[in-house]
Amino acid sequence: MKFVRRKASPPAPPADPCLGDPTARRLYDALANREWIEARGLLDAAEHPDDRTFYLEVCGAVPGVQNWIGRLADEDPLAQLVRGAHAVQWAWDARGGYQAQYTAEQRFEVFFERLRLAESCLYDVVGKNPDEVSAWAFLVRTARGLQLPVADGEFRYREAVQRFPQHWKANFELLQTLCAKWFGSHEQMHGFARHVATRAPAGSMLHALVPLAHLETAIEAPAQVAAYMTRADVRSDLRIAANHSIWHPEAELRPGSPNVLNVFAMAFSLSEDPAAAAPVFQQLGSRPTPVPWSYLPGDFAANFRTARDRVLGVS
Repeated sequence: MKFVRRKASPPAPPADPCLGDPTARRLYDALANREWIEARGLLDAAEHPDDRTFYLEVCGAVPGVQNWIGRLADEDPLAQLVRGAHAVQWAWDARGGYQAQYTAEQRFEVFFERLRLAESCLYDVVGKNPDEVSAWAFLVRTARGLQLPVADGEFRYREAVQRFPQHWKANFELLQTLCAKWFGSHEQMHGFARHVATRAPAGSMLHALVPLAHLETAIEAPAQVAAYMTRADVRSDLRIAANHSIWHPEAELRPGSPNVLNVFAMAFSLSEDPAAAAPVFQQLGSRPTPVPWSYLPGDFAANFRTARDRVLGVS
């Protein structure tokens, strides 16, 4: 495939957990400066369940929160929620890489210790307020990390989606649990993705689970990625999913939507469909996310830039 030479490639975009969202940046800075009153106000104002969860994930990216949030958590349920959400990412930071067989044994000890803290905090939250959807969604991930039976993760998932069926993180986390690299299979993962997408309304980001499942399948056989992603049925699935979500007139693009846009950007670029990939990359600008770009070897932001520049004809 030939592309037109245009201008010099810009530097690789930095990792930004806030994904360019100004509210997320204010929240990140408030926590970094231990300004809990301001951080609390920003979280309280996030009424949409997906927004609330995205902002809690931003909290998880702030270094040092565990050094002080515990002093507030005993008296403030929202601080306890932040403590639990942060501990999930804190645990994965200790775990390192994405494949368990390449992780040192001592890292697993810290990983499990931090996950148990997250479990304790998050279950304390839902014990007091069962309608805290974000906590249930994070608990789907902790169940996977602690290697609990799949049924445990499915229970937590049901608790989340019975309260908000369109919740992105809850659905994303159960799909991850059902991946072959964790406790499921390609058949279970694809079946779940299609089940959710079939029931999702037009404009819902949950249709992105279908391309995400294709990416998960493709990376299991690195030598066959191109052959798999360029299959006619896969390419058709990607466009159908985009038409029902990010390209739909009623698409609901919220602060955390770059997570979904990056799934489509990578899927379209690997499927050698630049006409579909180009508008997604243009919409993203410089907002890469670790999932899915860290599925490829090397730095995730550099992987994003390489694919973006190839699609847009930048060299």
